[in-house]
Amino acid sequence: MKQFLSVLLLAVLFTGFINAQSKMAFGLQAGVAIPLGDFGDGYDLGFGGQGTFAYHINPMFDVTGSVGYLTWSGKADGVTFSSVPVLVGVRYYFGQDQFHPYISGELGMHFTSSKVEFLGNSYTSSDSFFGFGVGAGFLYKLGPNLDLDVNAKFNSISSEGSASNYVGIMAGVLIAL
Repeated sequence: MKQFLSVLLLAVLFTGFINAQSKMAFGLQAGVAIPLGDFGDGYDLGFGGQGTFAYHINPMFDVTGSVGYLTWSGKADGVTFSSVPVLVGVRYYFGQDQFHPYISGELGMHFTSSKVEFLGNSYTSSDSFFGFGVGAGFLYKLGPNLDLDVNAKFNSISSEGSASNYVGIMAGVLIAL
């Protein structure tokens, strides 16, 4: 009887673990970052990528966390700007078919670095700033545990007296764990 109860308990726990895993997903994306306003006056098109973790609260709602790396070259020679965004957010889905459009919002910190090379000297400045992003995208089911994830998002990095704004356009995969 003890063995039966032990096996039953393990089966229930294992089933719960499997169900918990299906609620999580991990994604990798790459894309471009289009600088806007004053930021766009000083920098060219940026490039980068990010890793995203999603926890499915229900079929229509995810809580997300992401870490990325983006870099922009300055319009002046020898100038670069990079950001490591560490963000948490939410996604709301509009459907449960093969094609899942969604809207998203994120907030967190951007760890930034600016570098200027002038007359053989290099000057670097690092800082951290609050940032947020709002956007829309879609998931397209490629397989039982694999989705294509495409999105566009307006992002703002708050800095002293102004903000560096850009639109990120990313594409990648989201894998259910």
